[in-house]
Parts: sequence; C-alpha cells; structure tokens
Amino acid sequence: MPMIEVMTELEAVNEMLMSIGQAPVSTLEVSGIKDVNIAKAELLKVSRRVQARGWNWNTDDNYRLAPNAQGIILIPSGALRIDYSDSSRNLVERRHDTGRALYDRDNQTFVFDGPVTCKIVWGFAFEDLPETARNYIATSAGRKFQSRVIGSPILDRYGEEDEMKAWMLLEREERASRDTNLFRTNASLANFFNRRY
Repeated sequence: MPMIEVMTELEAVNEMLMSIGQAPVSTLEVSGIKDVNIAKAELLKVSRRVQARGWNWNTDDNYRLAPNAQGIILIPSGALRIDYSDSSRNLVERRHDTGRALYDRDNQTFVFDGPVTCKIVWGFAFEDLPETARNYIATSAGRKFQSRVIGSPILDRYGEEDEMKAWMLLEREERASRDTNLFRTNASLANFFNRRY
C-alpha cells in the first residue's frame, strides 16, 4: 500500500512560489532565481524562530556539556538556546577563540573543571521536524514571503487564516506529546477536583 510522504523543503518552497504565482522548481540548487533564494531564506528564518521557542520534540532536559582537554565547554552545533537556570553558577554563552563556548561570569573564566547540566533547544533541518511543525513553518513563511514580494492584503488574509489553523494543530500535537492536562498541572484546580465531599 503506497503511503503519503512527509513535506520536503522543496515542496515548502514550491508552495511559497505558487502563492505568488511563480512556477514551481524541480530543485533548490537553482541559481539565479531570486524568488527561490528569498523563499529559502524566509523558510529558514521562520524555522529557526519557531524552533527557538522550544518544543517537546527539540528540547533535551538535563543535557550534560563536558569540558574539552583545555577545560573549555564548547556549545554544540545546532543548539539554538541553552538554559543554565538550574545551575548554581552564573553561566552565559560567549565567543571564544575556539568557537561558541560557555563562560562562568562569577569566576570570569571559560575554564571548567567538570561537566555542566543544562536544558538545550536544538535547531533541526526542515526534513527532521514533525509534519505539523513543517506545515506551520511552511505556511507562516509563505505568508511572510507573499507579503514581502507581492504585498497583497487579500492574499495575506487567506494566509493568516491558514497559518492560524496550522498553529493550532502544532500546539495540539505539543500538548498531546507532553501529556499536559490543565486539571493536573494547575495545583488549585487539581485540589478543587480531587476534594472528597
């Protein structure tokens, strides 16, 4: 039985091109087509922004960053955001000679004597995202692309409606994957509904 494949980056860019009346392309490696380059850049920008929010599918809690032989903790490639709030030290990301690295503000040093545990939000390639995330990113990027290239308020309204629907699906999938429940996560409501009469 044939199965439907997930949306590719090429399909997302073609959807964006068709939203402004341009013909689709067969590859993203086409040079000299300005609209293709603008669409690819917009897709990447929106993808980065959406993923930086931090979702269940791109966040690692309690991730250990270990120092290298010189004691420097390099920030892993693809890390969009790192939260050190659980650390007892005042840690930030700074540029080091060897690349992006962890800096201890309290001791004013890049050198660490052991690993640091943190929360990391990763930035994945378009094809590595869940389908609902791809759909939202493509829809949002398409609306921004249309607005930038054509600027039609009528097309923008249609795109805004599609974007809102795609966002609701993405949020619904996130809640389902986190298994969150308003009645369980809110202490006041949980106490109210768990009372015995």
